[in-house]
Amino acid sequence: MKKSLIALAVAGAFAAPSAMADVTLSGAINMGLLYGKSNQGGATKTSLFPGYSNFNLTSVDDIGNGNRVMFNYQFNVENPHLPTAGAALTNRNSYLGIGGDWGAVKWGTNENVYERMMYSSDFMDGAFGPGGNLLILGTASSAGGASTVFEIDQNCSAAAPCMGFYRRSSHTVWYESPNWSGFSFEVDYTLSAYKTTTNDPKILSIGGKYQPEGMPFWVDAAYESHDDMFGVNAVTGQVGGTASSDTGFQIGGGYMFGDFTVGLRWERLTYEADGKGAGLINEWERDAFFINGKMNLPTGYAALQIGIADEGSCALAGGGACNAGTDTGATMIGVGYAHNLSRQSQVLVFYNQMDNDSAAQYIAIGGTNVAPGVDHRGLYLGIKHTF
Repeated sequence: MKKSLIALAVAGAFAAPSAMADVTLSGAINMGLLYGKSNQGGATKTSLFPGYSNFNLTSVDDIGNGNRVMFNYQFNVENPHLPTAGAALTNRNSYLGIGGDWGAVKWGTNENVYERMMYSSDFMDGAFGPGGNLLILGTASSAGGASTVFEIDQNCSAAAPCMGFYRRSSHTVWYESPNWSGFSFEVDYTLSAYKTTTNDPKILSIGGKYQPEGMPFWVDAAYESHDDMFGVNAVTGQVGGTASSDTGFQIGGGYMFGDFTVGLRWERLTYEADGKGAGLINEWERDAFFINGKMNLPTGYAALQIGIADEGSCALAGGGACNAGTDTGATMIGVGYAHNLSRQSQVLVFYNQMDNDSAAQYIAIGGTNVAPGVDHRGLYLGIKHTF
């Protein structure tokens, strides 16, 4: 009798409520062989590259009057988690939120709208690794500092500076608008979770897009500001400063000519810092352009992308001539083909090359030697599977 009551109590404790929101599992695994080579010293490297691989637990709960509570937890199985033994899963883009006909408010971790404007218009599988526009856009060439492709979080300071606008932020709250006859926008703001007595790093990201239904074009624009993240220190490798304000602005669009789509994008990044010592660089600015084309084929698609980064321009605290931006430009070419095996699986073949000016240090994924003037080549062969 007692055993039966205990068994009944245990069963009741684990019984599902009469109504529960559905939970779905989805994701993508994208992994293959990456071959990289840099032209100085003939350095080559081979590795498994799993860029953008992830899986998601998603739940949506209808709470009435057209409103819903939304939850998504995205597990990161990108490099090095998938191909490296013993690597732990981590959080990627995850949120809790509430939405309806009025739009949606979400909070959690986020690849902000500024970044998504770039990768959503990238024809190499959404800026996937080799050949993606993240090799040129969202970053400036290092002039003695640390080059970057993608950065995470906003826990930055004068001593630990951050320069990237291709970025996933933490402690973020954002609003996504509904689609009004083709126009939509988003506003993202990070909280002051990393504030100290001397530093308060925060991000504001705003972007809008116009893509009328049934029309063959789109245009978009985005602005992002970084407070107290000291990007100029990351670009130059210098130190100091009491406050900083870094900004990015981009405008782009595309047009579809039947099965062929062409896109164009321009970006300006500006890094400024206060309180720098005399003779140190306190301002840095660079422009970049990106043009890409995609041809849909019966078997998949082919894409070509060209990114051109101009030389940087700079200013010194206290005045004087600043020539550190000379020969810091670069040209990137990406070529790719995706072959459909099924509705869920593709074979991807991507090639990229990065030609740096003599003082530039733009990175190519798979490259082996990050130094001024080094050129890079990369070739990726892999499979993408979505579920």
